Amino acid sequence: MSGARHSNLTARGYTLARVRHIAGVLACAYLFHLSAAPLSPAQAPGPLPQTNVLEGHRLYYTGDHPKALENYLKAVRADPKNLEAWVNGAIVQAEIGDARRSAEWFAEALELAPQDQEVRTALAEAEFRLGRATRTLEVLDAFISNAPPDPYAFIARGRAWLTLGEPRKAAAALETAAETAPELSLAHYWLGKARETAGDRDGSIEAYRRAVQKDSYFTTARYQLGRAYLRSNRFYEAWKQVMHLQDSDPRNRKFRGMLAGVSKRAIESSRPEPEDAPRPNGGAPKTSAEAEPLGPPLPPVGRLPVLRVGLGTSGLGKPLPRRELAFRCTRAFNIIEGKTGKLLVSGPRGETWKIRPGKKASRIEIFDENGHRRAVSSRSLRIRPDAASGGVTVLRDVPADYGSSSRGGGDRPLRGEIEVALMRRGLSLVNVVDLESYTHGVLASEMPIGSPMEALKAQAVVARSHALFIKTVTKRHARDGFDICDGQHCQVYWGVRNENARSRAVVEATRGRVAAYGGRIAHVLYASNCGGHTQSGKELQGWGDVPYWKGVLDAPGAIERPYSPWTLRLWLRSRPSAFCRGSSYVHPSHFRWTRVITAEDLEEHINRTLKVGKLLAVRTLTRSRSGHLNAVAVRGSKATKVVTKEIAIRGLLGDGSQRSGLFVVDTEYGKDGKPKVFTFYGGGWGHGVGMCQSGAMGRAEYGQTYAEILQAYYPGTELGNLRY
Repeated sequence: MSGARHSNLTARGYTLARVRHIAGVLACAYLFHLSAAPLSPAQAPGPLPQTNVLEGHRLYYTGDHPKALENYLKAVRADPKNLEAWVNGAIVQAEIGDARRSAEWFAEALELAPQDQEVRTALAEAEFRLGRATRTLEVLDAFISNAPPDPYAFIARGRAWLTLGEPRKAAAALETAAETAPELSLAHYWLGKARETAGDRDGSIEAYRRAVQKDSYFTTARYQLGRAYLRSNRFYEAWKQVMHLQDSDPRNRKFRGMLAGVSKRAIESSRPEPEDAPRPNGGAPKTSAEAEPLGPPLPPVGRLPVLRVGLGTSGLGKPLPRRELAFRCTRAFNIIEGKTGKLLVSGPRGETWKIRPGKKASRIEIFDENGHRRAVSSRSLRIRPDAASGGVTVLRDVPADYGSSSRGGGDRPLRGEIEVALMRRGLSLVNVVDLESYTHGVLASEMPIGSPMEALKAQAVVARSHALFIKTVTKRHARDGFDICDGQHCQVYWGVRNENARSRAVVEATRGRVAAYGGRIAHVLYASNCGGHTQSGKELQGWGDVPYWKGVLDAPGAIERPYSPWTLRLWLRSRPSAFCRGSSYVHPSHFRWTRVITAEDLEEHINRTLKVGKLLAVRTLTRSRSGHLNAVAVRGSKATKVVTKEIAIRGLLGDGSQRSGLFVVDTEYGKDGKPKVFTFYGGGWGHGVGMCQSGAMGRAEYGQTYAEILQAYYPGTELGNLRY
C-alpha cells in the first residue's frame, strides 16, 4: 500500500485501546495454539512493525504460514492501525484453515478502512465462507449501493440470497455481476445456479453456456450445462458436453454416467438444425499472406539437421501402436527398406494404399488401392514420395484418439519420409524430416497463425531451438526410437496441415536462426500464458538453475508485481496491465480464470492417486516469486500428502486439470466445519517458464522485434545462425 494511503488510514478516528486489546487477545490465543512461549515484557524492543510485515510476506512465499502469521501478529500488536498487517494476516488465517479468525481480522481491517471496497468484499466473502449469509448481506448493504460495481461483491450478495432461499434476488445480483465483468465465468456460473433454482430453465442454460463460452476448461460449468440440457430433453447437446467432459477427465464416473439411460436414437433425434458455419480463424479477417494460393511444399536447400519425429504419441510422449496405416502421396512414391534402402515397391500419386502387420510374426504387408498385396518386409520400411516436386505423404483418416497431437482426427499430410516398424502387434510411425520442414509443421500448431509477425518469428526460432536441444542434449526419446515426439510433451507438430503462405514466410525469414547461450543451443522452454509474470526454473523442484530461466514481469512500464498474500489475491482477481492479458489475439480465460468444485468431487479426484481419505483441507505452501505454487498440502482423514511437482499440482486440484499453478483458493465450510466448496482464482496457462506465447503477441503489438522478445524472456541469450 502506498505511504499516502496508509497515513490517511491511520489518521481515522479509532479506539486505540480496543484494537490493542483485540490484537493482544488474538496474538496470545494463536501463540498458545502454536505452543510457543509468550514474549517477555523484559525483552528489548523488537523490529519496526513494517519490518515484521515484510518478513511476513517473505515467509508466506516460502510456505511457512504459521511464522508469517506470527510476524503479522507482532506488527498489529506494535501498531494496531497497520492495515497491511491486518489484511495479510486475514488471508493467512484463511489459508491455514482458521476461517473465523480470518473474518475477525478482515472486520478489524474494515474499521480502519471503511471506504475500501476490496476490504469490504473480502470481509463479506469471509463471512459467507463461514455459512453466515445474513451477515454477508449486512456487510455489503452498508456500502454496495454507493460504490462502483464490484463483480465479486455482487457474486457474494447473490450467493447469500441463494443460500437464504431467495433465488430471484440472487439472480438480480448475479446479473449485475455478469454485466459488470462479462469475461468473469464465475458470475455466469452462479447466475446459472440462481436461475435454475428459480425454475428458469432456459435462463439457466444460457448462463451456463456463457460460463463455458468464457472458459471452455471450466468443467464444473460444463457439467451443469450438460445437466440442464438433459432436463430440457436436449440430448444431443448434452451428449456434446459429455464428450468434452470425458476428454478432460476420462476416469470421472459422474461424467461417464451423465447420459445413462438415454438411447442413441434419442440423442440423434434431438440434434438441432445446423447453424451457419463460423468464419475461419474464429472470425478474424484473413491476412493477405493467408489468402495467397499455397504452392507445393518444396524441400529446403542445404545440408540441414534431420529429425526423427515420433507420430501418434501419448501425453507422456510414448509411441502408441496403430493397427493399420492408410496413406496416399501427392506425387509418385517408393517404399524402401529402412536400413538397406532396397526398393520394395513403387506407387502412383493419389492412390490410397495400406500397410498392416502381417499374419505371420515379424512381417509387414503392403496393399495397393485394389487390396492386392504388393510387398512383404521383415524389416522397417520407409514411404518416400517425390519430395523434389513437392510430394508429401498423407496419413488417411487418423483416429481422433491416436496420439496427443492428432486429436480431432482426419487426414494428416507430412513432409519428408514416413518410417513404419512393427510394435506390439501394431505399427509405430516416425516422420524423418529436416529441421526447417519440421519448423513449418510446428509453427502454426503452437501459435495461432494470425498472431503478429514478430511473435511468430520468435516462436519459429524457439521451436527450431527446442527441437535441436532435445535431439542433441536431453535425448529424452532415445529409447523410443525417435528424437522428438509430436505432442505437448515436446511440442505439437501437425505437418503440412497447418501451413499457409504466412507461416512459410515466417519460417523462411528466420531460416537457421536459433537461440544460443555461451555458443551452444539454448534450452528455450515456453508456455501458453504466464499470467503476468514468468517463473524462474530454479524455483521448481527438479527443473535446474538454468541462467536464462529467470522470472520476468511480463508487463510494460513500472508495474509492481504481487509481493504479499493480499496483493497476490487482488492481482489474480483483476486483469492488470500485462503483455499477455486478453486481447484480439489472446482469449481472456488464458490470462485469468476461476474454478468451482465441490469438496465431494475434489475428494474423489484426489483419492484416485493420493488415497488421503475424507478431504479435510487443501493448503497452499511454497510459491515462486511470480506467485506460482511449488508445493500444496492435501490433508485427509487417512493421510496428509505434500505435492511438489508443477504438473502434479495442476492435475490434482480439479476435474481434469487447472490451467496453471498460479492460483489462490477459497474454502467454504458446512455446518459440520468440514470443507464444502472450493473456489480457485487463477492466472495463466502452462508452467510459466521461459517465453510466454501470449506475452510474445502483446510485445509484438507493443513494437518489439522477435530478437527483443527472445531477449526479454531468455535474458543473456543471443540469436545464433546455423548457416546451412
